[in-house]
Amino acid sequence: MTTKEHPDFLLELKRQLVHLFMGILISLSVYFLDPFMGRWVLLPLIVMLLFIFTLPRLITDIWLFNHLFLHFEREDDIMNFPFRGAFWYGVGIIPPILFLPLNPACAVIAVLSAGDSMSTIVGKFLGKRRYGHKSVEGFLSFFVFGFLAAAVFVSPELALMFAFLGAVMEFLSFIDDNLLIPLSLSVFYVLASNIIRLNLM
Repeated sequence: MTTKEHPDFLLELKRQLVHLFMGILISLSVYFLDPFMGRWVLLPLIVMLLFIFTLPRLITDIWLFNHLFLHFEREDDIMNFPFRGAFWYGVGIIPPILFLPLNPACAVIAVLSAGDSMSTIVGKFLGKRRYGHKSVEGFLSFFVFGFLAAAVFVSPELALMFAFLGAVMEFLSFIDDNLLIPLSLSVFYVLASNIIRLNLM
């Protein structure tokens, strides 16, 4: 059985493609809706987080959830924390939306979505130079795709900084990177723009 035929490859490919395209959709939605809705764009996100956190624990047999479990969830997550990745992703993108200007906030979401998904696909199945569960190839994929995604919203200089810091956080991650990456990038932006007073826009 080749790598591409392995069930783990197909599961991760589907998961990461959803991660990628949902992230693009969310970043574009925040960008275009923010001028009209402001921070109210967070309301449907918070409702969704409450929904996916509580409902699987209250009702164990829901057709939609069973379908998502079968096609997109890792087995250990189904048993221990259903929709763990989606939950921490949602929690992670709240701080940039709340505390950053519109374009950097969208850039953070784009870096997380494009960089993390591509680093997982490349690193998990094509990575050769490994350090624990991470790989050099995954790190470079995060940096390249994270930069390209962030550059849609911010200057190339800030996109490079976001992509590099995000790649480092993903490589060294000690907690869920869906939470660690957006928090780290948000803190970096606030410190750099308000304390060090770099011109990042």
